[in-house]
Amino acid sequence: MPLVLWAAASPANAELAARVAGLTSSGCHATSTCLPVPGSPHTRENRPRRSTMQVRSWSRSAGHDLTSACRPTDLDRGATRMTANQFDHLDPGLAPVMNEVFAAFRSNCPVAHSDRHGGFWSAFSHGAVRSTALDTRGFSSAAGIAIPPVTQDVVMAPMQYDPPEHAAFRAIIQKHFTRAAVAKHEAALRELVGRRLSALAAEGGADLVSEFAAVIPPIAFAEVMGLPHEDAQLFVSWTNELFAAAVMGDLAGQQRTFGIIASYLQTEIDRQRRAGADTVTTAIADGRLDGDGRALTQGEQLGMILLLVLAGHETTVAGIATMLYCLATVDGLREKVVERPDLIGKMVDESLRFESPVIGIARTVGQDAELAGQSLHAGERVLMVLSSANRDPEVFDRPDEFVCPRDRNPHLTFGTGVHRCVGEHLSLLEMRVVAEEVLRLVPDFTLVEGHRPRWVPGRLVRSLDSLPVTFER
Repeated sequence: MPLVLWAAASPANAELAARVAGLTSSGCHATSTCLPVPGSPHTRENRPRRSTMQVRSWSRSAGHDLTSACRPTDLDRGATRMTANQFDHLDPGLAPVMNEVFAAFRSNCPVAHSDRHGGFWSAFSHGAVRSTALDTRGFSSAAGIAIPPVTQDVVMAPMQYDPPEHAAFRAIIQKHFTRAAVAKHEAALRELVGRRLSALAAEGGADLVSEFAAVIPPIAFAEVMGLPHEDAQLFVSWTNELFAAAVMGDLAGQQRTFGIIASYLQTEIDRQRRAGADTVTTAIADGRLDGDGRALTQGEQLGMILLLVLAGHETTVAGIATMLYCLATVDGLREKVVERPDLIGKMVDESLRFESPVIGIARTVGQDAELAGQSLHAGERVLMVLSSANRDPEVFDRPDEFVCPRDRNPHLTFGTGVHRCVGEHLSLLEMRVVAEEVLRLVPDFTLVEGHRPRWVPGRLVRSLDSLPVTFER
């Protein structure tokens, strides 16, 4: 019998109910929002087969009703209303009630349209997300994977290419990210994690987000790239600068940072070549595209490296932090995996399903199509809401429960099809090693009394802002 572990979230107190009521089309102006307190899981009602059908399934514990239809959908909460065409995945007010809102959309309208950000569709059901991800001809990545789009001067390969170009770029780095290849870095990662935990334990406490989870992925990136570990934070700083410039549309600022990165990488490439190293860095530097056999341009090299930083840093930080939060708070989980360390891999997998680090990824409709009964037209944008797909009751038994072990867990956190995350095995290795070392060195860590972890609002990464703990001496 699997151990059923509860960590479901729903608006169950007056404070959170007020936030739900305040989640209007304009959003709330709070700088941060509280993680929902544990409560009753969402109760799924019958899914309508036509968009005109209406049901009521908003959080009854908060005293609110949901009245929905596909276009528009009304979220009726007394004095305030939000329609589907006002849905904004970046609304800061969404963070504390995200899973409830997504459950409502799944039940009533698995594919819905919003007028925000120039207009886009959202796919909420597992089936709609999966079919969109698998159909690379009908749904393209070439126009960007974010809504709203960001201004960028390089294309991040292979993610922002469609087949067959996608396969040519991916083949250059694929061998370095197989399960066997990343396993070669396990000893170095374990030593790093153990050393960091020992130092924090000696202090008696730490913020497991800023002082631990945020430290590991950059060094793991440096390890597989063959870069000096002490340079890991340079790429974090550079990508932050690039993102800020992209949001502002500052192409000149991007060019300056690209120049700095290119200069650094050329020095590293020369050093690694002299040493005869076989790393991701040298693979990209020496890579040639299948078909025409040409070498990568400097822009293509930068795009591939930046993708590895962006895709592997914040998402893994978020995944580690959420996993540690579940270990700290979910009744019986820690004791279960201490007793059964063979379940750590399944615990990691369930954590990634339960709170996907990536909320959603975008595609562009390549040709007119129908998705879950909705007519989509060429050129329209679609957000694949991974977080929602991972809690679809059509696929997952008891989706709002943290179940360990969960025997069938086809979550979409890493995507599916040709665009499935190339760094999946590295991320899983990092999270497994972290879990094993935490349970070995500081198994009795506890959250600081009175602290309420908060989801960072208004972002596509589902991440906790802090996780202060104390260590039992």
